[in-house]
Amino acid sequence: MEQPKVSTSRLFVTSIIESKRDEIEEKLEQGYQTLHGLVSGLSEKEAHDALNIAVSRDKAHEEAVTLGLLCVILSEPQHATKSFRDLTLVTRDGLQLVMMCLSQLAVEKWLRMADVARSQLLWLLRELIRTGAAGVDNVCYNLMRHAAGGDVSPRNIALVDYMLDTFIENRTWLEKHPVLLSSMVYNYLRLIEDHSAPQFTMLRQKETSFVVGLLRDRFSDCMVIGRDLVRLLQNVARIPEIELLWRDILNNPKTLCPSFTGVLQLLQARTSRRFLQGRLTPEMERKVVFLTSHVRFGQHKRYQDWFQKQYLATPESQTLRIDLIRFIVGVIHPTNELLCSDIIPRWAIIGWLLTSCTSNVAAANAKLALFYDWLFFDTERDNIMNIEPAILVMHHSMRSHPVVTATLLDFLCRIIPNFYPPLSDKVRQGIYASLRHIMEKRVLSTLYTLFDHSRLDKELRVMVRETFQEFCYPHPSLEGVKLEESKEEMVNHLGEGVGVGMAVGGVTNHHSPSEPTFSDEEGEASIRPHGEEEDDDDIPLAKV
Repeated sequence: MEQPKVSTSRLFVTSIIESKRDEIEEKLEQGYQTLHGLVSGLSEKEAHDALNIAVSRDKAHEEAVTLGLLCVILSEPQHATKSFRDLTLVTRDGLQLVMMCLSQLAVEKWLRMADVARSQLLWLLRELIRTGAAGVDNVCYNLMRHAAGGDVSPRNIALVDYMLDTFIENRTWLEKHPVLLSSMVYNYLRLIEDHSAPQFTMLRQKETSFVVGLLRDRFSDCMVIGRDLVRLLQNVARIPEIELLWRDILNNPKTLCPSFTGVLQLLQARTSRRFLQGRLTPEMERKVVFLTSHVRFGQHKRYQDWFQKQYLATPESQTLRIDLIRFIVGVIHPTNELLCSDIIPRWAIIGWLLTSCTSNVAAANAKLALFYDWLFFDTERDNIMNIEPAILVMHHSMRSHPVVTATLLDFLCRIIPNFYPPLSDKVRQGIYASLRHIMEKRVLSTLYTLFDHSRLDKELRVMVRETFQEFCYPHPSLEGVKLEESKEEMVNHLGEGVGVGMAVGGVTNHHSPSEPTFSDEEGEASIRPHGEEEDDDDIPLAKV
């Protein structure tokens, strides 16, 4: 039997399944062929003149020459320096086409790129930074998304290290791009946690010096990160340099920035989705978006099993669960249409992630990640969609996973005095504000049946009653209200200026009492390359 032919590619690893070129691959190959036809057999001066004449003809020739030179840079290291020089001389758009193409390659094609092409893209990145090309900061952001959390494989560590060296060597350039700077502080502060093994001592020290240096020198740029900056600092606070920084944040805030009043200022600022999104690779994001927008409840186990095997199977991947929970809470904001459908809801995925934690530290951090927006919740600044998943995990787990509900309620009670004792009153206010908002928006009509449920042990019920006395007795107008309500009563359209909606209580037609809540008992959405001005925190997922 004749074997089907597999088309070869200059830049990508191909197979029988993925042999067909898409638009970007086709354009790069056509550009390469056009370039070869223009300069083949010519002297350097003649070739330069031919390229200038070609790009002057029309937009199509300009694009072909530009992409042809880019293809040479990425596939032929021996000709990269000359081709980059030619590219900077003939460009007529300030290399914007190159930047768009590189961001597209980083977001959509990185995993399929050949090793040579990856290495050359990283080399080109440094050259573009060195020349001060506009837009290269967005390429950096998109490439850094592939520096995955919870992954200490040699390839991932090499990318983390290379990008870190690039930023250290180009510190002055980085400081001119505050959006990228704050993102890199967030990324590397998070990655430090993964690099505690002895073989990563040098990398960890380099990461620590980089992050602490930027936080001390450019704290005003980093304040925009908000409350998740505090969460990440707490995770690595025992590192001496970070411990000293932490003391200054708590005791000497003005030494870091004249406008910084203290840790409460950070904790009251909701973290932008840009930071939370940046800690998932584009491929991971595509899978999570697909799971939360296309997979029906009850048919999700095989998708979760695949995700578990692909990303969550190693001991180091425990920390990735926290990244995923923060992403789902802060970025995945379903539309009313999705919430009223039989698509798997956010709370079910988060419940699966919580029950799959095998480390006590990871389990505690996962609970904190789930409740983090509750602690300093303010109805004027925060979003109901950030606090909805936690209450629904507790609500739906009571029947089939009462231990999950019990551990979350226990955590919620104990976090008030223990998160940061000087701010315990603020934490209590934030959690109370969250619970009141949950009832106002009718996410749940009453908390009484959850907080005083017979399946909770007596000691926990006493602690919950003492901590949340206001919510532990049925309101006169709510007496007789059952935990399970009809779908018609439970759909409540929100949309406070941003078009966000939710099905109250999450109980639409997702499951019957006989169906499991978490899967441990039993095509892809498109992602755009990041642009510096894209940060619509509260738009529905369907519009992301």
